[in-house]
Amino acid sequence: MENKDELNDDNITFFKEMIAVPSWGARRSYYKILKHRKSEKFIRFIGIYKALRPLLLDRLSERELFILDEFYGLKKESIPINELASTLCISRSRVIQVRNNSERKIRRVFHELKRKNTNLV
Repeated sequence: MENKDELNDDNITFFKEMIAVPSWGARRSYYKILKHRKSEKFIRFIGIYKALRPLLLDRLSERELFILDEFYGLKKESIPINELASTLCISRSRVIQVRNNSERKIRRVFHELKRKNTNLV
């Protein structure tokens, strides 16, 4: 699929639901699919993220992009938060903060796209 196909209303809604902040103590929906790289939902999730990524380059830092890429498993198996923390020499809680802030920025991008009434949304 091409980028325009990836960023349609249905896919944006799907992605927003996957990264939505759940009730206290619950995990985000994508946790269930990250370990199943061949599943239809994982392939859809990563396809949407790949289409969205160019829109994020000027909004997210290199570290934010790295954390999302590695955590989502963009190029290889998803890396656990503890390993990301060790790789970046930061605490586990800081990795979680950066990931959460990055996902918040992604939700803002979706809102901006919708407000501008572009052909993507």
